[in-house]
Amino acid sequence: MKVIGIDGGATKVSAALVEKDDSKTFKIVGNIEELRYQDHESFDFEFDPCDFELQLKNLPIDQNESKQGDIYLQTILKIIDRFDGMNDTYISLAMPGVKSKDKKGITAMKNGPRLPNLCTLLQEKLGSTSKISQLESDSDMCSWGEQFSIDGAFRNIQNAYYIGGGTGTADGLKLEGKLISFDDASEWIAKAWELMTDDKTSLELFSSMSGINKLRQLKSDKEIGLILGQLIIERINTIFFGWNDEFIVNRYIENSHPYKKTLLDKIVFGQRLSEFLQSEKGFVVFSQMMRTLTNYCLKSETNVKNHFINNKVFDKDRIILSNLRSAPIIGLVAKSFYNADPR
Repeated sequence: MKVIGIDGGATKVSAALVEKDDSKTFKIVGNIEELRYQDHESFDFEFDPCDFELQLKNLPIDQNESKQGDIYLQTILKIIDRFDGMNDTYISLAMPGVKSKDKKGITAMKNGPRLPNLCTLLQEKLGSTSKISQLESDSDMCSWGEQFSIDGAFRNIQNAYYIGGGTGTADGLKLEGKLISFDDASEWIAKAWELMTDDKTSLELFSSMSGINKLRQLKSDKEIGLILGQLIIERINTIFFGWNDEFIVNRYIENSHPYKKTLLDKIVFGQRLSEFLQSEKGFVVFSQMMRTLTNYCLKSETNVKNHFINNKVFDKDRIILSNLRSAPIIGLVAKSFYNADPR
């Protein structure tokens, strides 16, 4: 049985065949295929998702949202068909948004239509010879890919934070050698999109490429780099000290958690955010982020300072700018083979 990993984003789906190379490594076989939802002849360019808070309260899906959802479904089926995926295939699928309790559908999504019966509808179309997985978190799968790809940034390290920026922001953790979903750690740490600055601006705007591109028309690159650096500082602090209200969040977060006093070995930037920070356009943002990290860590608690400061600046070797754009696809297939402990 062949295995296809499908990374469904807010604007497109990407897919590839993936094989297990050895007990710790998975690799893509052949090309990565991509399809944009907007290329479907019936795509509604005027579609605007209803308010996210109303979605969380189960606002009924109207006809326009249902039609747009059907286009997403058809696009996924079309990319499966490119791999002859209707026959003897296991399909592992990640999508953004809030998943249903059985992880078979999407009950809320900021940047697209809700699809509460997505997996059931896909399975009906695929038939009995192929199988569709439950929906995985696109954020979590980036971390899994960084762990199980031969070029992955999470390999051979114990403690790391992953932040990938595209249309939205993907957060990931590896602590004490174990991959940890932000959903499972939600009692003590918040996702980037939940965090807000004093003026109620979501940190997702400062860490996703769709957000940064908008902000660059309103704010300086130094301002963006400052807030991005403060986000990384919050991650360092929340893991080492526990949550301390460094940003606004609209829910209770506990200070206590089982990984306190853990210092991150690596901070990994991924996806289009990493490409931007490596580019000429992103130079000022990256430089200001590093200055912000340096200024904070120089004044921090001794263990934090000694761990992150090298020659009076933030140790650049603690930062990895990953070029593994295929991380979520590889991660999807690896997740179908393993539990959350990759050791």
